[in-house]
Amino acid sequence: MTTKSKHNNNSIMQKANNLGMALFVFLILSGTILRLSGNLHFGSPNTAGTEDTLTENHAHEDESVPDETLCGEHGFPESLCTLCNPSLIAVFQAKGDWCEEHNLPESQCTICNPGLSQTPSTASDATKDLDVLEEKMCEHGIQTIQCDECRYELGLVKLHPSVSEALIETTIAGNTAKTKTLNLTGQIQLDQTKVVDVVPTAGGRVSKVVKLLGQNVNKGDILAIITSDELGQAKAAFMETQARLNLTTATFEREKGLYEKKVSSEADYLDALNDLRAAEAYYTAAEKRLILLGLDDEQIRAISDEIQDGKFAELVIRTPLSGTIIAQNVTTGALVEPAMSMYRIADLSNVWIWYDLYEKDLGLLHERLSAGRTVKAKVRVKAFEKEEFEGIVDLINNEIDEHTRTVKVRVQVTNDEFKLRPGMFTEAEITLPLEGQVTTVPAGAVLSDENDSFVFQHWKDDLWVRRNIVMGERKGDFVDVLDGIAAGATIVTRGAFMLKSDILREKMGAGCAD
Repeated sequence: MTTKSKHNNNSIMQKANNLGMALFVFLILSGTILRLSGNLHFGSPNTAGTEDTLTENHAHEDESVPDETLCGEHGFPESLCTLCNPSLIAVFQAKGDWCEEHNLPESQCTICNPGLSQTPSTASDATKDLDVLEEKMCEHGIQTIQCDECRYELGLVKLHPSVSEALIETTIAGNTAKTKTLNLTGQIQLDQTKVVDVVPTAGGRVSKVVKLLGQNVNKGDILAIITSDELGQAKAAFMETQARLNLTTATFEREKGLYEKKVSSEADYLDALNDLRAAEAYYTAAEKRLILLGLDDEQIRAISDEIQDGKFAELVIRTPLSGTIIAQNVTTGALVEPAMSMYRIADLSNVWIWYDLYEKDLGLLHERLSAGRTVKAKVRVKAFEKEEFEGIVDLINNEIDEHTRTVKVRVQVTNDEFKLRPGMFTEAEITLPLEGQVTTVPAGAVLSDENDSFVFQHWKDDLWVRRNIVMGERKGDFVDVLDGIAAGATIVTRGAFMLKSDILREKMGAGCAD
């Protein structure tokens, strides 16, 4: 019984193996036929037969995605649109791909990365989705745009022409050249080429203070007078060497004449010549010492006259530069030494302002300065909020701060009215041109609803429609629009809040709208 059972089992296993082998052969043959006929593809249907595309995409970064439906509002693939899917923000931040300044992934931010492809909306693109609105039907069985109860759900407002003329104002969305604006903060400093510390050339006691802190001075003006024993000794030594020179000169002339007449010996002549040369050397050294003490040729020639008028030991301190006294460290009667700074004088008609520029913004600025192009900066300070000072960017520092990842940029500003003071904090706006055009609208026309920015655009007849936009840089009273409307569109600038109240009637009633 046992032997028969084993025989039956072996028979069953053999049949199963034969069946399995037959099935395997069938699948191989079927697959080969389908593959050759083009009806069998491996992988996603969307990528079949596009090996070249896959190979090219393989070289892209991990965040590259196959072609998919774009987000109609923001122009990014729906699976990457953080504006529609805020949950994706954490994913991009975790990868380090996040622009804190504009609240977008760095790889999508065309403001920080102008080189990214950014196709501006054309008139046909901007109106394409408007045409779809006409096809929508509401629960009342009519076109939604014709239904007074449901129209607001599509962001539409219907205004009688008389109402629109009375309550709203409009403008045409403009089209301007693309630019990138750098908003920087910095601090005013002295122009280091126009500042000097005045130090005494000799020690002594201050007998008179002539100029005081805050006064304007011209080059050569007397700042203070010092009574200096060192100067008196130097003048006395000079007078002594001068007298010796006069004596040795006269002796040499006499000996020379006697020698030429053969009356005096050659030895006496040569002794007189050596004495003259030594006197000249001492005189020159004494004169140089007086020059180092600040005396000019005229003052040196007048030394003998000063013995009688009591000015023999007076050291006059003069300003070597025209400007303003910004520091004074002397008073009458004070003792001063040669290493001491008595005054600090600066020409404030031109100032330096050092700004911090982020590393990511360095390229555009460096490119223009390297090409020798003038880069202007609009400078503002809190003290004069309504005024704008024009400066010139002339220098980028060579080192980047490893902690802040910024580099210092110098702006020179003419300060004829002396309103800009060293130590003031300032803000600067530097506008750099880019290639291409961008749509612009008045900043006052832009409204917000939670995380969305939008404007109201005239559609047709008496219909006005809410248009969500992607904003770029704000430039004064205007803002760039990267997507949502096209140049030439008629938008509401005044009275838009009334339209907003209508389309957000449910939120407005609940107090949820911005």
